[in-house]
Amino acid sequence: MTISTKEEKQSKLDKKENSQKKPTPWQEAHQKYLQEKTLMDKILKKNQEQEESESLAEPSEEVEQQENQEQEKNERPMIEILSSEKSTERTRENISFSDKLPKMKDYRQRKLYRRLALIISLFLIPLVGCIYYISPLGHLAKVDVIHNQQVPSEQIVKTANFKINEPLWEQYFSRQSAIQKIQKISPWIKAVNVKIVHFNQFQINVTEYHRVAYLLTGDKYYDILENGQVLKNPITQDQLQSGLPILEGFTSKKLILKTLKAYHKLPEEFKQSISQIKSTPRAENDQLLTLNMNDQNQVLINIDQLTKKLPYYAKVASNMQEPGIVDMEVGLFTYPYPKEEKKTGDSSEKMSDSDSENSESVQENPQA
Repeated sequence: MTISTKEEKQSKLDKKENSQKKPTPWQEAHQKYLQEKTLMDKILKKNQEQEESESLAEPSEEVEQQENQEQEKNERPMIEILSSEKSTERTRENISFSDKLPKMKDYRQRKLYRRLALIISLFLIPLVGCIYYISPLGHLAKVDVIHNQQVPSEQIVKTANFKINEPLWEQYFSRQSAIQKIQKISPWIKAVNVKIVHFNQFQINVTEYHRVAYLLTGDKYYDILENGQVLKNPITQDQLQSGLPILEGFTSKKLILKTLKAYHKLPEEFKQSISQIKSTPRAENDQLLTLNMNDQNQVLINIDQLTKKLPYYAKVASNMQEPGIVDMEVGLFTYPYPKEEKKTGDSSEKMSDSDSENSESVQENPQA
């Protein structure tokens, strides 16, 4: 019962709703009008939009055309540049490839020439050496001596004992023994050098010591070299070289060198005024010198004071009234020669005069 009642109620409600939903004829006509109007509005809007779109489309196309033209203009040089670069690259490739072939050929030729030169030199150098060793250029042809004044050249060549027409290089490499032999020949020889000249000749260059003074012992003169050595062979008074000092009474090589060192520091005018240098040592002073001057004066002076005090001699000698002694050992004062020396000097002069008279008388007797 309940179910049927519910269904009936529901059907009634549906009928009421349907009756309420059905429009009136006026409503239906109004709805049709509204629908038609909306359709017309839509059509008008579409037409307007199409017109606007067409009007906008025309200038946009023109702008696009202009832009396209400008892009083409801008792209043309780029395209040309790229095309030119490509063409240059192609030409470079072609040129480089074409150039590579001769360069490779030159490189291979140079490499080949170098190898050939190396191979030829490896064989040629020993061959040339053998030919030189066998030929006359590989043998000693001549020996010359230069710059020797005191030692004869013949003696030097004989002492060196270099053999002519014998292998040159063997003798050259053993030259030190010959040099040592030459240096022992004479004390004059200071140094010796041997060198090759004119391909196959020896030149012996001799350096000698200089003579710096003479040593007077008794009535004989001996050469004194620059190293202080006194030669053993005496020379005559005629062989003395002018301008060199004469030493007397020296027994020490060290003292000779010290005196000559101080002497060479003097000005030339003072050197020329000294005729003889004597070593006159005392118990308290072993360096005392007695200088015989050309103006007949004597100067007593120490070796250490020679360069300091001797420059005052000229002024002191100008104030002396007669020849005498200038003592510079401690201070600086002068005094005349002792009378005994004068007496002995006068007696010796008288004896010499009497001897000369006797000799004249002897010479006159044979003429008679």
